[in-house]
Amino acid sequence: MRLPRLKRGSSPAPQTQWEWSELARRKQRMSEDFRAGAGSATLVQPIPPAPNHLELSVADWIRHQVESERYWFQKVELFPGYFSPGWDDPAQNKLPYYGLPDDLTGMRVLDIGCAEGFFSFEAERRGAREVIGIDSFSDSVRRFNIAKEARQSNATAFLMNVYDLEPKRLGTFDLVLFYGVFYHLKHPQLALERILSICTGELRFQTHVFEEPAVKDVPSARFYPHGMLSGPQGEHFDPTVFWLFNSACCVGMLDHVGFTDLEIVSSNPHPFVMRARVPEPSPGTPPDQTQSPWC
Repeated sequence: MRLPRLKRGSSPAPQTQWEWSELARRKQRMSEDFRAGAGSATLVQPIPPAPNHLELSVADWIRHQVESERYWFQKVELFPGYFSPGWDDPAQNKLPYYGLPDDLTGMRVLDIGCAEGFFSFEAERRGAREVIGIDSFSDSVRRFNIAKEARQSNATAFLMNVYDLEPKRLGTFDLVLFYGVFYHLKHPQLALERILSICTGELRFQTHVFEEPAVKDVPSARFYPHGMLSGPQGEHFDPTVFWLFNSACCVGMLDHVGFTDLEIVSSNPHPFVMRARVPEPSPGTPPDQTQSPWC
């Protein structure tokens, strides 16, 4: 792939130029590898039958479901002492910083980008009357449902994109959790507008940020045309990252779409997290089913 022609007198830093071209090639190779086997691939991962499944204990059946999955993102306790094998432990590295209220009694809670459901189940444990998660990956929803059944949870996950949010689909929510999704979006401003349309109370917002000292107090963003290297040593390639904003830009974007009472509740060296409210709070409600929202 050739890089776009730059204006005379301007040039990217050598490392930036290498990143751009090398990550584009890496992304292309990943796509080629996928297409090479796509003719025999499936969207939904088959789960092998468990021998003598009618004689298994409930715990053994749960273990079979969990261990049949190729990948787990979140470490979630499924029954006392047994956890999903997720590489991320949100109880340790996220929950203490993400600003989840201790008491959610009576609230409707929406968990955007719910993954395997750690924050959905935690919101339910803290008293929410209804918890709905959405995720744009079918694998995540499937694993959520494994965890849901194991925990006997009433939380529900839907295969849905953040851009599809509107009151007639899922109703409105007293609390919206928007953790770890923002930097994966091609259209982040549109996402915030859709979130505001279904939030009638408070928002908890977390994202990775890119702080450049020269523009510390100026709303700024960095665009990644072909994803980015991540991990402690840059050992992982994530082709689904598009934008990293600085903290001033996060504040400005939330303010622009109409959220109020903006507050940074966590920042460097911990995850960047904000709290925000809607101008005129009201109780979250399910959609009116008499209005045929499916039509």
